[in-house]
Amino acid sequence: MAALMVAPSLPLADAGGDDIKRKLRGHIARRNLAGAANDCKWNELLAFMRGQTEWLPSYRYGSVSGYVSRWDTEWDYHPPFPFMGVEWFDIGLTSEEHVGMLLPKIIIDHGVWIVPELERIGFDFEVRDRVARIWGYLPRNYHDFPPAD
Repeated sequence: MAALMVAPSLPLADAGGDDIKRKLRGHIARRNLAGAANDCKWNELLAFMRGQTEWLPSYRYGSVSGYVSRWDTEWDYHPPFPFMGVEWFDIGLTSEEHVGMLLPKIIIDHGVWIVPELERIGFDFEVRDRVARIWGYLPRNYHDFPPAD
């Protein structure tokens, strides 16, 4: 009898061991941070981005521990699990298309479909200079976020 192959489930927002969650709770308590997002909202964002087939935006995040990630585009296994440690989460809203060597590149605005989804999910977020920043905790942290116009 042939064995049934089942694809492994992708990690969700709460993925991570008790030790790391305990450490994150310590950072959150020491910094007196108030939650602005939750696992349900983060899971909705993950499902939405993982469901995109044409283009995936880049993202980076700032942890409650002070760590700031590099930009990444892999949404299955690279996001910051568990999301309870995400102080802020940036999403790039544009891509560049090169038409030819002598022609200027074309900037494609993906914010037209990303921003409405962030609103629908109910995130506390702000858009500046082609980047949407979602706050996982308050007060809002503007570290390395483009200045307001």
